[in-house]
Amino acid sequence: MHNWKLIAQARGIAVSPEEMERLAGVLDALEAAWAPLRELAPHETEPAVAYRVSRQEPRA
Repeated sequence: MHNWKLIAQARGIAVSPEEMERLAGVLDALEAAWAPLRELAPHETEPAVAYRVSRQEPRA
């Protein structure tokens, strides 16, 4: 799996350790869920993967 903390730092995204722990689990699960789909793409196709994370305020 990816080192999400290192990726966030490289992109200049400030994430607290608590947020990173929560996000890493979700991102790992998404990556695992999408992994079988990679085999469906033609091998000559360039991968174009982008993850966007937006902050959401807790609902009251």
